[in-house]
Amino acid sequence: MVIGIALLAFLTTCNSASKVVGDYDTSRLSVDFGDNKAYEIGANAKGMPIFKDYKKALQQAQIDYKIGFDATGAEFDLMPISDKNYKDYMTYGWQLETKDEAVVQQGVMVTKFLDIYENSLSD
Repeated sequence: MVIGIALLAFLTTCNSASKVVGDYDTSRLSVDFGDNKAYEIGANAKGMPIFKDYKKALQQAQIDYKIGFDATGAEFDLMPISDKNYKDYMTYGWQLETKDEAVVQQGVMVTKFLDIYENSLSD
């Protein structure tokens, strides 16, 4: 019985949607994060793109898209981004209402980033 539980736990870990199991063709994405190692993407067991190190990716995104994160948080009265509220940022990032195109584009990047980030957290 113990062996069965251990085997089940092992198989669950191996098939975790948040674990990189292969390469992902990033040309299929609607976003280009450049060559920054923090944004390295792989494929999970479902073939979906995920960040190889989602924590490092979020830290870098908060630097690269600071304006977008700040504007989204301010406009929609959100707490600082976390694993508990990232979906709010993902939902509202592309909806920023401003005439400043740079801010709008940053908001769109926040949403695109978080779409992959969400895959990275899924189990």
